[in-house]
Amino acid sequence: MSLEAVARKDFQDAVRSRWLLGLTAFFVLLVSVVVYLVRPGEGQTLSTSALLGSVFIRDALVTTLIPLIALVVSYNAVVGERETGSLKLLLALPHSRSDVVFGKVAGRAGAIAVPVSVGFLLPALVAAIGPLSLRPFTFLGYILLTLLLSAAFVAIAVGFSSAVSSNRLAIGGAVGLYFLFVPLWGAIQFPLRLYLGMGGGPSWLPISGSSLLELLRLVNPTGSFKIVSGEFVSGTLFAAGQAGSQAAGQYATNTEMAAFAMLVAWLLVPPLLGLWRFEGADL
Repeated sequence: MSLEAVARKDFQDAVRSRWLLGLTAFFVLLVSVVVYLVRPGEGQTLSTSALLGSVFIRDALVTTLIPLIALVVSYNAVVGERETGSLKLLLALPHSRSDVVFGKVAGRAGAIAVPVSVGFLLPALVAAIGPLSLRPFTFLGYILLTLLLSAAFVAIAVGFSSAVSSNRLAIGGAVGLYFLFVPLWGAIQFPLRLYLGMGGGPSWLPISGSSLLELLRLVNPTGSFKIVSGEFVSGTLFAAGQAGSQAAGQYATNTEMAAFAMLVAWLLVPPLLGLWRFEGADL
């Protein structure tokens, strides 16, 4: 119950703040613009898969903006209260440090879920009256996967916030993590793909070059999200029998399961590591 109390208070504090209203309006505007940009011609309809699979939604909106918002909202979740002294008051109540860390993850993830859900649903419902052939299950499933991605980045930020001792370090960590996972990851992979594509990689590598590239894609939470969400939108998630051959289908299913497991790992491991440092910290 202590973890639930921390999460509830953190969520209530967040939803009462002005940034949530602004963030909701911003998301509604962005998704509305995307729906307008990918609208079909006169007399045609837009499928849910085409909308959610568009580069505007996947790259320009979800995997670029969602991590930024999650990191900005959560970077000072623990260290901010630590610097103001309110953390001592919180821990004076019957809350353990693990309650604080995981309660912050749940509260901030829940707060971000509000603007993301409203931002996706409102434009979709409006578009469904016009050109959008709405598949509710697919749309809601995509929103849930997006919330899993945002929760993973919230967990990363809260874990880092728990491990550091100053707001300045938390800000630097949030900026560094964003640039690492979003723009720099692709920049690092591009020359590596060229090198491995030409020579197959050095002989001392314990895995093949293609497996290394796949591993790099999976390790990044945005890469894992693209794998899982892309297969879900196309209707082939965990559907090995729909592939060209049994071996190819099994490989695709294993990749999808690994991607989903990686997202769950990012949701759990960073807070646990942050808690490990936080448990020994002198407040």
